[in-house]
Amino acid sequence: MSRLSAHNMRGQSERPGWCIVCGRPYPEGHHVVARSLGGGNGPVVDLCGRGNSLKDADGNLLHHGAAETHRLWLWWHDGTDSDIAPKCLRGCGYGRWAYILADEPCRYEEAAEMEGWRLA
Repeated sequence: MSRLSAHNMRGQSERPGWCIVCGRPYPEGHHVVARSLGGGNGPVVDLCGRGNSLKDADGNLLHHGAAETHRLWLWWHDGTDSDIAPKCLRGCGYGRWAYILADEPCRYEEAAEMEGWRLA
């Protein structure tokens, strides 16, 4: 498990009943750290969509599919591990999930260096 993944295992499960990115109802639970990487007992967040589908019938992006295809990345922003935290999150409110949606699939390490992270 990478240090980034280990950090996110400390995150809190957030299951509000709507997508934490866009607010659509009827979301699907998504393991923040993949079960294959040891995240089976870790935090789960609600994201819109089912399975790996990237778009709905109207052509709108589905966030669960974006996460499964390595375009949507999540970070538990609690103020610790500041040396690996996304730079643009340093100094803003703590104790929340943050996310970034990349234009193309990428690795978590690449996403952490990108600008544009937002608090969920």
